[in-house]
Amino acid sequence: MSDSAIRSGVPRVCYYMQTHTRPAQILRLVTLIKEGSPGSVVVIDHDASRVPLDASLFRSLSDVHVLNGPGGYGDFSHLDRYFAAVDWLDAQGIAFDWLQNMTGQDYPLRPIAEIERVLADSGVDGYLQYAPVHPERTRPGADWGAGPEFRLCKPFDTHMRFDYRHYRVGRPTRAKQQWLRPIMIINFLQPWVRVSLGFSTFGLRRKSTIFDDDFICYGGSFFCLLSAPCVRYAREFARDHPDVVAYFRTMPAPDEVFLQTVLVNSGKFRLVPDGKHYIDFSRSHNNHPKTLGVADLPAMFATGAHWARKFDPSFDPAVFDVLDQRVRPDRPDVAPLAGRGEPRVQRPGQPEHRLRQHHRHG
Repeated sequence: MSDSAIRSGVPRVCYYMQTHTRPAQILRLVTLIKEGSPGSVVVIDHDASRVPLDASLFRSLSDVHVLNGPGGYGDFSHLDRYFAAVDWLDAQGIAFDWLQNMTGQDYPLRPIAEIERVLADSGVDGYLQYAPVHPERTRPGADWGAGPEFRLCKPFDTHMRFDYRHYRVGRPTRAKQQWLRPIMIINFLQPWVRVSLGFSTFGLRRKSTIFDDDFICYGGSFFCLLSAPCVRYAREFARDHPDVVAYFRTMPAPDEVFLQTVLVNSGKFRLVPDGKHYIDFSRSHNNHPKTLGVADLPAMFATGAHWARKFDPSFDPAVFDVLDQRVRPDRPDVAPLAGRGEPRVQRPGQPEHRLRQHHRHG
């Protein structure tokens, strides 16, 4: 544990967020986090190619750091940035016990201090949504995580994403998708080439794969809460296995499978197969989740999740005020939520409570 955690009995959390837009919304989120957890550290990893983010916005808040750099979409850049932030924390001598991966369009569903108290008593190493990507290829006795109820993709998209070596044609744009759409007919005419509209890639059928019974491909949401030992194990694995990293770079959205595959196959950690994030992909369009509002609150709260995404003040500004009534630490009228919806640690072969399927489409 960090020195501050030893003194207070509460672990020190690093809230790491990858952002690209809406500085005012980011400021509101960071301010709420620091109100609920003054001893936490916040690292904002902002895509410098998008809307600028002025670091002076956070000057009055302690231990808030803004890193401006190149962003990306649907590729390994999300993991490159994640690991670069871990390296930066180490280089600065900033200790943490847990790392919460999130975006600037997240918002808590529970008071921050309460979330951190849950971590102190959890006895686990991470909250990470995972299940086998290919259940039909997974050996009996393997760790099924959140499966079989949860699947990362529908079978056709799973085949397209993981059985083909993908080449990118740049960041997806609406214009690019318009000219890619008619080409997608080839996906149904032959087995050797696949075109992905959502990720703007084309893939060639692989002759072999790195996955087998001892290195099962696991997938789930990138948004997770991991203890420092988990984070450092994944970081060292990426550094020590450049060939494996190179393979993951050739698939769409490797951020949804890399951490899961590395950590679960290690067998070293007690992982809850639930990232404690509410995300609704039930009507996903080009891989973007539903934008949430007041009408979605009952479904969010029913899951026992700590966080939800994504929110947009131009879509439903009232949802922020409703959530603030629930999570602001200075409101004594807010009923405590501890104990509601806390999942057990997953045992191999025992499915957890039913999770919303995370289907993303090619």
